[in-house]
Amino acid sequence: MAGDLVFANVVDRRVYQGQGADAPAGVYLVAQPGRALPFVVHRAWKAPTGFVSEEFRLIAPSGRVAYRLGPEVRRMRGMMDLTVEADTITDAVLSETGPYVASFILDDYLLGEIEVPVWLQEVTGLPKPVEDGLKRSDVIWVGVENKGRDHTVPAWFVYRSGKIFVLSQRKQVPDAPEEQAIPGVPGADDLVVVTRRKGRDTSLDRFHAVARVLEGDEWEKAAGLLADRRRSRFGPPGESIDRWRDSCDIVELTPVVG
Repeated sequence: MAGDLVFANVVDRRVYQGQGADAPAGVYLVAQPGRALPFVVHRAWKAPTGFVSEEFRLIAPSGRVAYRLGPEVRRMRGMMDLTVEADTITDAVLSETGPYVASFILDDYLLGEIEVPVWLQEVTGLPKPVEDGLKRSDVIWVGVENKGRDHTVPAWFVYRSGKIFVLSQRKQVPDAPEEQAIPGVPGADDLVVVTRRKGRDTSLDRFHAVARVLEGDEWEKAAGLLADRRRSRFGPPGESIDRWRDSCDIVELTPVVG
């Protein structure tokens, strides 16, 4: 036997920071499907001294493996001491809510499982520093993360009640002004957003956001907001919206920040 799992928990990072490892288990989404808010995988092992292969799996209600950490080599302190590990997970993209099963594995032995509820958290606003950064800026940088590097472009936007709306040109309209084109739109479910300090070329906040391409009435409503916001608009708002209707996507971004 590789060892014993003495204690384990999977906790939203905000709750973990306030209540510690004994806090109620739980993970939160701000959109479904979407990137989960950061959570901590805490475990305490009692295992012989030496190196082992450790793995963590998060199994969705449908039975599929929704997230995997490892296998990764860890050093155990020995049977007389606890080896405590606590990893913060920021890249889990989950498509289901409900009761998940967290599995804890050493050297291919399944040594323990716990139930972890995943909830959808309603977003009505953002933390004040993030919200202030959006309200005080005319431009944000938006795009995709690829192999640890950001590929973003400056983009004008509208912010309303915890949501960011951006326009992205899909095709050029003859004799019409060129619009911004956001890397990853359409197609990417997850985009990177970087806000900037007012009047400075330095970043204020960087976060991921769940991306959803709008259609129908939602598109029309967001287009009206964007047309009113556009400072370099050519002609009345209705003319811009008519051009955008066949040539541009409008994306709703839900920031993954707690």
